[in-house]
Amino acid sequence: MRHLPTLLLLAGVAVTSGGATDCGQVIDDRGFDLWCGDRLCRWTLEKGQIAPVPTWHAGDHGVAMLGADVAISQLTEVASTDGTCVGFDLVADVAADAEVHLLVDVYGDGTIERDERIPTSAWRPVSFRLRMPAFYQGVRFRLTKVGGHAVLANIGAAIADDAECVGPALAPGPRPDGVICGEDADCASGDCVPGPLGSACGECTTDADCTGGDVCGIVSYAEASRGLWSACVAPASTATGLACVRDAQCATGICAGSYCSACRDDSTCGGGSCAPIHYVVEHDDRDPTDITGALHCTGGPSVASGGACLADADCASGACVGDVLAMCTTSFFPRACTTDMECPGYAFGSEPACVNVGTRGGTCQ
Repeated sequence: MRHLPTLLLLAGVAVTSGGATDCGQVIDDRGFDLWCGDRLCRWTLEKGQIAPVPTWHAGDHGVAMLGADVAISQLTEVASTDGTCVGFDLVADVAADAEVHLLVDVYGDGTIERDERIPTSAWRPVSFRLRMPAFYQGVRFRLTKVGGHAVLANIGAAIADDAECVGPALAPGPRPDGVICGEDADCASGDCVPGPLGSACGECTTDADCTGGDVCGIVSYAEASRGLWSACVAPASTATGLACVRDAQCATGICAGSYCSACRDDSTCGGGSCAPIHYVVEHDDRDPTDITGALHCTGGPSVASGGACLADADCASGACVGDVLAMCTTSFFPRACTTDMECPGYAFGSEPACVNVGTRGGTCQ
């Protein structure tokens, strides 16, 4: 196993804690009850069209897979720490002119480890038992349809007793980037990168592993089932507010507190204070979440036009222009996000997990 420079060891590759079920339930919104307009909130529509429809019972919703080629999926955070036997159940109304499949993708890396055809039926319960590998971290469940009529309902996956799973375990390939590892041989990249929260598969350990002038830094975003991983990035390409491990990857040239920041210390703020941005999120059933992120200049002379900023109040003009900086409220290691589903631990949550906290890559007008 190769080792990272001191900077990367201190700044950190964020590794997910592993595992996320709700009393053993793996799939969120098994009843297709949560719709955000014309799409499912917790499922990804990969292709085709879907619509909510009634089923055999007024209290049970179903999803109609419309058109000749449809696929929906959900990437779950279930891991080997939860269990190694997963039971998958659904109720299906599948016509003879349709072909519906359940595809199981361990790690969610695009490789299908199990393909089960859902039989033709009229609201018949269908069950599968999946013996999982001794180690896994995240599983994408994909449902596909080609051909005619198909409606699916009451889709669920849950940790089952090991005795229910017979036959060989699923055999995934090497672990993709962002997955916990113990040695280089575990990883598809051939590089198991150590960090303060554990080791994870990554792309690089030093700049020598990169080509085309790239530097060894860290990715800004990752799916909830994986941690942020070391990656070859273009110099000065990471926007203010996003995770970093070294100055060279940041647009500001400053990586401080594990984020590309607008300042490094008070001496760079012209009399003001260099402090992390804070955003407090109130919750109904638990203590507020205090999100701490990148550093910016506060409490002193305002930043002039063209200077780096995280909020309007940083700027003499009162306008910090850039993209939205959103961060997860669910992780002890705050990380940037674009949707709730990118936040570790969000599955089965009832409140937003990805909240706007400032301006990403902000520049004072």
